[in-house]
Amino acid sequence: MAPRLDVLDQQASDAAYDRWAPIYDLVFNLPFDPSRKAAAKAAARAGDILVVGVGTGLELPLLPRAARVTGIDVSRPMLDVARRRVARLGLSADLREMDAQALSFPDASFDMCLAPFVMSVVPDPAKVLDEMWRVTRPGGEMLLVNHFASEGGIKAAAEKALEGVSGWLGWRPRFPFDAVGGWLARKPEATLLERREMPPLALFTLLRIGKP
Repeated sequence: MAPRLDVLDQQASDAAYDRWAPIYDLVFNLPFDPSRKAAAKAAARAGDILVVGVGTGLELPLLPRAARVTGIDVSRPMLDVARRRVARLGLSADLREMDAQALSFPDASFDMCLAPFVMSVVPDPAKVLDEMWRVTRPGGEMLLVNHFASEGGIKAAAEKALEGVSGWLGWRPRFPFDAVGGWLARKPEATLLERREMPPLALFTLLRIGKP
């Protein structure tokens, strides 16, 4: 049976990422690094890039220096770390505190909307996808990197074991692919350009979605 999309409490999720902020890079940099690099490579030709859920800004040094980069996140402590990274590395990025479910940008503002490891941490993934689609320019792309629920084996067992502490973790351990695939099925004009499993151990999947 496919996992259902459980409700994720926004307040609990926000508190979790405020708590993760001081140690986020230490815990999550290495396992997420291959996916981050692949996403940055896919965004290499974009002029205006929106990073949805920029977190501590680990993606920012990987993005093309010529691009105009905007990053948003709901966690102020995470953004504080990102701003220090930008200043330390001499990067150019506009970082804003903002809810991915209600972006304050005009329609068709960005060539690329990049959502790294975000879909399983937001209360309403479909609303985030709708907002990303709205602000993506025609001819642009949405780029998602996320963990999706395994169908069986050790990974599925580990995901199920973690379900009980999803509020403390701040994400859904068993996040169904249908949360994105269902949105794609309802958006016939969207084109799935690429679906690629990423290391380590195919834990993450990179999705490129084109907007005509």
